[in-house]
Amino acid sequence: MNTSTTPQQTPASPSSTLGPALPEETKPNTKLLIGMIVGGIVFIAVTIFVIWFLAVDPQRTANIRDMFIIALALVSVVIGALLAVLVWQLQSLIALLRNEIKPMLTNANQTVNTVRGTAVFMSDNLARPAIKAFSFLSGLKGVADAVGARAGTTSRRRRGSSNGSGAAGGTSDGTDAAN
Repeated sequence: MNTSTTPQQTPASPSSTLGPALPEETKPNTKLLIGMIVGGIVFIAVTIFVIWFLAVDPQRTANIRDMFIIALALVSVVIGALLAVLVWQLQSLIALLRNEIKPMLTNANQTVNTVRGTAVFMSDNLARPAIKAFSFLSGLKGVADAVGARAGTTSRRRRGSSNGSGAAGGTSDGTDAAN
C-alpha cells in the first residue's frame, strides 16, 4: 500500500490511555497559606482592639450600640420590602403560567392529537389500500413475467427444431429436441 494515502497511526500517549483517573500531585500554595495566617492574626487583633475600645468608654459603647440597632432596623425594613417585591413577582409568575403557558400547552396537545388522528386516518384509508393495490399489481406483473418467460422458452424450442439448426435435431442452445 502507498503510505501517503494511509493515515499515520501515532502511538498512544500515557495521558490518553483509558483507566481510572489518578489525582494530580498538588503543590502546597504557600502564598495562600501565608495570607490566611496573616488575615487570621489581623482579625484577632482588630477584635481585641474593638473589645478594649468598647470597655474603656461605656458611654461611647452605648452610643455605638444604639447606632447598630438603628442600622439593623433599617436593614430589616429593606429586607421586608424586598421580600414583598419577591412575593409579588412570584405571584406574577404563577399568573403568567396559569393564564398564558397552560393554554398554549393545551393547544399544542390538541394539535398533536389532531396530527396523530390524521396520520392514523391516512394510514387506514389511503396507505393500506394503495399498498394492497400495488402489491396485487406487482403479483400480476410477476405472474405475467413468469408466463411470458415460459412462453418465450417454449417458442424458442419450437423455432430451433423447425429450422433444423444444430446436429441430430438439437436446438441452437445445445439441448436435445427430445427433451
